[in-house]
Amino acid sequence: MKRPKTGQDVLEYEILGEQAATIGRLSRELRAALDALAAVDRDDPERDQLVDAAGYALWNFVVQRDCSGFGRTTEHILEDYAVPAEVRARMGVSRPR
Repeated sequence: MKRPKTGQDVLEYEILGEQAATIGRLSRELRAALDALAAVDRDDPERDQLVDAAGYALWNFVVQRDCSGFGRTTEHILEDYAVPAEVRARMGVSRPR
C-alpha cells in the first residue's frame, strides 16, 4: 500500500526540485564563464574581468552544491570543469567595483 503524501513530503519534494534547478543554472553559468575565458587571449584587456567572473561563478556553484548536500567534493568539480588555476585562485574573491 502506498503511503499518502503529507504536506512535509510535498514541501521536501519541492525544495529538492528548486535546489536541482538552481544547481543546473549555476552549472550553466560556470560553463559559460569558463568558455568565455577560454575564448580570449592571455593579453586581452578583458581577461582579468573574465577571470573574476569565472571565479565568482565557481564560488556560487560550489557553495550551492555544498549547501544542498549534493555530494561531490570541490576537487572533483574543479577537475570535471577543468577550472584553470587562475580561476581557482579567485574563487570567492570579490573586488571593489
